[in-house]
Amino acid sequence: MLSRRVIDAFGDYRQYSSLDAWEGIEASTGQLPVEYKEFCSLYGPGIIGRFIKIFHPDSQVANMHDQISQMAPLYQELYPQKIPYEMYPFVADGAILWALSAQSDAFFLVPSGWGDWHIGVWYRQWAEWEEYSDDVPTWLTRQVVGELEIPGIPLKKYGGFSGLA
Repeated sequence: MLSRRVIDAFGDYRQYSSLDAWEGIEASTGQLPVEYKEFCSLYGPGIIGRFIKIFHPDSQVANMHDQISQMAPLYQELYPQKIPYEMYPFVADGAILWALSAQSDAFFLVPSGWGDWHIGVWYRQWAEWEEYSDDVPTWLTRQVVGELEIPGIPLKKYGGFSGLA
């Protein structure tokens, strides 16, 4: 279960789906981080801080499969020197797109080996790649509460979660 700190940062959750929603993707990638799947299962697809759009495999509006099929080719082709990972679905164990920002920054789950994952972010406005060791809910929470401030990502200012269908 998500920590009280995460729930306090994002408010009441809506129990959007079960953890089974990721079976299709995980058939290729292996098991995705439990904390990430739990967060997305409870909150569903939505917008964090009016800025980061989180995808979900069961969503009509923010469908993860559609976003990956549309966006992964762009990152695979346009930025191969800057993003140090192959992209899923081009490589089954490649980086998986899980969110986009209002400024087209791209947020990835990156395989770390031995079944572990961490966060990789392509900051479009700076044309830079950055990696973080936090899990997804902790990374988002740290920004909303002001412990991690990333220039250009105003999660502390707006915070909260707005659900999508």
